[in-house]
Amino acid sequence: QEFKGHQSGVISVSFSPDGKTIATASDDKTARLWPVRDLDRGIKDGCAWLKDYLHNPNVGLSEEDKRLCDGV
Repeated sequence: QEFKGHQSGVISVSFSPDGKTIATASDDKTARLWPVRDLDRGIKDGCAWLKDYLHNPNVGLSEEDKRLCDGV
């Protein structure tokens, strides 16, 4: 599932209590609501995208943060 709509970077993400909607806020001063159709796929895609960042020694993440996507 690809999210399109913001013109700048996303600065905040929240899930609805029922887990069926994601709310995002952007530097472009907009908020968007997105239906969650396949959360597992979204998590896998997100972790694939973050992989290099999480294991980059120049970023300075904690060991716990580096393990964010372990097992995904």
